[in-house]
Amino acid sequence: MTTRLEDNFRKADRTHLAKRGVHSVTDLLRFFPRRYLVPGERTELGDLPLGETAIIQAEVIRVETRRMKQRKGTITEVVVHDGKQSMKIAFFNQYWLEKSLKPGLTVVFGGKVESFRGQLTLASPVWLNRTEDDHEWTPEDLNSPFPIYPAVKGIAQSRLWSSIKTLLTVAGDEEFADPLPKGLRETYELPDLRTALEDMHRPRKIEDVERARLRWKWEEALALQTEFASRKATLAAEKATPLLTQGAKSQRFDDDLPFTLTASQVRVGEEIAEDMAADRPMHRLLHGDVGSGKTLVALRAMLTAVDSGAQAAMLAPTEVLAAQHYHSIQSLLHEQMALSPLLSDDDQVTVALMTGSMPAKERRGLALDLVAGNIDIVVGTHALLSESTMFAALGLIVVDEQHRFGVEQREAMRAKGGETTPHTLVMSATPIPRTVAMTVFADLDISTLDEMPAGPKDIATHVVPIVEQPAWYARVRELMRQTVEDERGVFVVFPRIEPMDIEDPESGEVLGQKQGIEDITRKLQETPELAGKKFGLLHGRMSAAEKDRVLADFDRGDIEILVSTTVIEVGVDVARATMMVIIEAENFGVAQLHQLRGRVGRDGSSAMCFLLTEMSETDESYGRLQAVAQTLDGFTLAEYDLDARGEGDVLSGSQWGGSSLRHLSILRDSEIVAEAKKIAEQIVAVDPTLEAVPALKAFIRRVLPEDDAHFIEAG
Repeated sequence: MTTRLEDNFRKADRTHLAKRGVHSVTDLLRFFPRRYLVPGERTELGDLPLGETAIIQAEVIRVETRRMKQRKGTITEVVVHDGKQSMKIAFFNQYWLEKSLKPGLTVVFGGKVESFRGQLTLASPVWLNRTEDDHEWTPEDLNSPFPIYPAVKGIAQSRLWSSIKTLLTVAGDEEFADPLPKGLRETYELPDLRTALEDMHRPRKIEDVERARLRWKWEEALALQTEFASRKATLAAEKATPLLTQGAKSQRFDDDLPFTLTASQVRVGEEIAEDMAADRPMHRLLHGDVGSGKTLVALRAMLTAVDSGAQAAMLAPTEVLAAQHYHSIQSLLHEQMALSPLLSDDDQVTVALMTGSMPAKERRGLALDLVAGNIDIVVGTHALLSESTMFAALGLIVVDEQHRFGVEQREAMRAKGGETTPHTLVMSATPIPRTVAMTVFADLDISTLDEMPAGPKDIATHVVPIVEQPAWYARVRELMRQTVEDERGVFVVFPRIEPMDIEDPESGEVLGQKQGIEDITRKLQETPELAGKKFGLLHGRMSAAEKDRVLADFDRGDIEILVSTTVIEVGVDVARATMMVIIEAENFGVAQLHQLRGRVGRDGSSAMCFLLTEMSETDESYGRLQAVAQTLDGFTLAEYDLDARGEGDVLSGSQWGGSSLRHLSILRDSEIVAEAKKIAEQIVAVDPTLEAVPALKAFIRRVLPEDDAHFIEAG
C-alpha cells in the first residue's frame, strides 16, 4: 500500500513541512530529531538534579495565562503535583495550552531543570504526551530518549512524532528499500534501513541513535563514492585521441625557457603527458599554491596537444581572467607566438582570445579560423560554449576555476571533440586539503604542485586593528606613499561597491551606513600621506574593456594605487605591484585572503600585505587574520580553513550545488570515506549502471541531484 503525506497532514501543514524540506513520506521518515531528552530513572519533583535534562510525570493542578509586562507575548503558568510536591512551569507564547491542560490531567513534561526565585522549574519545557489516549506512560517510556524535532509551524511535536510512528508501521516496503548492500551492513555491524529509522524516531536507549547515525554516514559516503566511481567508469569507456608527440613547438618552448622547471612541475607534466598519451580521455585536477606555476604546466600540455595535430582550449569563468590568461600565455611564448595564422613559422603557435564582448564581425572571423584549424590555442569564456563555436580537432580542454562551471557547460565543451572526447585538465586556484580532494574530487586524478618556482615568496603580512591602534593605519598609509615613490604599485582591496546600511539585528532599525568603494577611495585621496597620488578604481560592474584599460594603466604606472573589489583575486598579474592593503579584512575568507595576497610580489620582489580590521584581538575573526599573517603556505592555510569552518561549509549549498549531505564529516569520517571508495569501486566494476542496486542508485540521486552533482563552488 502506497502511503502519502496527504493521508496525515492537511494542505497548510504540508506547506510548512515543505519549507523544512519535507515533500514526501521518505523525506518525513528522514526528518530526524535535532536532539533527545535522555532521562534517568523517574525522579520525584523535589529531587530533580539541577542543570540536567529531566522528564517528569505529574498531575495538572492549575493553569493560568497572562500577558507579560516587560515584553510582548503571553506566559502560561502550569502548576503540577506528583503526590508529594508541586512545581510551577512556564510556557511562553503558547496561550492555547490553557484549553488542553485541564486540572486533573496527567502530563509528561521534559526540559532542563533550573532554579527560578528559589524554586525548581523546567526551562524550555516540552509537553510530550499530547495524543488522545497517551496520558499514562510506562516506566520503559519514561526511561527512553524522547525525540525533539526541528520546529514546524502549526504542527505540535507530539503530532509530528505520532505521524512518523504511524508511518513506520504502515508505510509500504518501497520506503524501506535499503541503499546499503547487506554484506556491507554485516561487515560493519550497521542496522538495516527500517531498524535505523526506528532507532532515530523511537529509540529505547541513546546507543540506538548513535548506531543509526553511523549508518547514515556510511549511506552518504557510499553514495558519494559510487557516483564518482560511476563517473570515472563512464569516462574510461569513452574514446580519446592519444596525444603523443613532443614536436617543434613544445621543444622550442622548453628550450627557450629562461629558468629551470621545478621538480614538481616536471613530475606533474609527466603525469599529464602519460594521461594524454592514452586512448581514453584524461580527467585530471591540477592544484597548487598561489604562484606555483599552474599556467606554465597547462601551457606545456597545450603545446604537446598542438604538436600532436590537435587544438587546445582554455576556459575561464570571467572575461578579466580569460584576458589575463591570454596575456600570460603571450608573455610565456614571447616570440614563439605567431602574429597571425598566415604569418606563422613551423615552431610558432597561433593563440586567440574569444569573449562575449568581442565585436560580432571579429568573433565570426575567429570562429571560422577555429573550425578551419588555423588557431592552435584559444582562450575564452562561456563564448567558447556556444553552438556556433566549432573546432577542427579539439584535443585538450583546460578548465580554470572549474567550480564556476556546471556539468552542462563542461559537457557542452567536451562534445566539441567530435567523434572522440577531448582530454580535460581542471585547474584549481587554491590548494585543496587531502580530505577534501578524496571526497569532493574523487572522480578526478589529482596532480599537486607543491614547490614554488623561485623558492618561498617574501610577503610580510600584518594584521592592523585600526580601532585599537589608529596610529598603525597612519603608518600603513605612509608605507603606501613610500611604495609609490619607489615606482611600485599598491593594491587596495575593498569588499563592497555600494554603501550598505547597518541595521540593528533586533529591531531592524538603520543605525548608520558602511561606505562604498568610491567613498573609501575619496577618503584615501584626502589623507595627507596620499594627497596627489594617482588613484584608479576597478570593480565587477565595469565593462571588460574598462577593466583591461585600468589594469593596463596600473601596469604602466599611470595608476599608482588601484582600489579594487575581489575581481583581482585570481589571475591578475601586475609585476610592479609590491604592496596590498585589504580593508575590512574580516569580511574575506582565509583562502580568499591568501589568493588576494598572491597578487603582489609576482616578479619575486619582497612585498607587503596589511589586513585592516575594526575587530578587536579577542574576536574570533581576528584569529583567522592572524593565521593568514603567520604563514605563506597555502596548503597549511587550506587545512586550517577546513578545520576552522568545518565540512559543513565545504559541502554546504553554496559549495556543493544542491547536495543534501547531512551526516558525513570529511574531517572526522575520513576512514569511512576511504572504505566506501573501495566498496564503490567494486560495485561499479561489476555493475557500471547500478541496475542490481536500484535503492543505492535512487539514493545517489536523492543526495546528489543529477543537474548539479558535479558542481562545486569552492570558497
